[in-house]
Amino acid sequence: MKTCISFLFCMFVFLSAHSQDILKIYGIKSGTIEYKHSGTNTGTSTLYFDNFGQKSANYMVITAQGKTQKSWVISLSEMQYIYDPVTRTGQKMKNPLIEGLKEIDDLEKFTEDMYAKMGFKPAGNENFLGRDCRVFKGDMGKVLTWNGLLMLMEMTVMGTTTRQEATKVDVKVPVKASLFEVPADIKFTELPAFGFE
Repeated sequence: MKTCISFLFCMFVFLSAHSQDILKIYGIKSGTIEYKHSGTNTGTSTLYFDNFGQKSANYMVITAQGKTQKSWVISLSEMQYIYDPVTRTGQKMKNPLIEGLKEIDDLEKFTEDMYAKMGFKPAGNENFLGRDCRVFKGDMGKVLTWNGLLMLMEMTVMGTTTRQEATKVDVKVPVKASLFEVPADIKFTELPAFGFE
């Protein structure tokens, strides 16, 4: 369950907008989004991003099965670092999806094809937090995105429901560079890259 939701989250984080001049993971240059998690997993998370998403940091405090865990996910271009700020351990990996996005001319079609592989289809638009969001629906639930940014994800997998929704969105604001710095004392295990073939 956790692996499936993590896979889907990564999928939704990376698919968005594209330009011939610069790879735009998000359609907004910089900002901060606060989320609330409910259902099987409860808690909060905050996404910080800059340079159209080529740099991002996601801080999460999530409680699952009575256990609360804090974690950071820092993405710097094609590299991603996931670590626990308490145990000072984590994993790092290279994500080939970023390199693949550079070769795509029609990202809208690519996005829809990727969602279709997971059972999701475009379902029009929906207003969320005053923003016109794209909607994708499938047997597992629905997802709302705005400029490539996750606004709402409601999933039911194997009878358990998880919901992540944005509660506050601040965009086009400067984000501290220190948020994208990977601490030097973290002991990382290198993981193999994954793709969406």
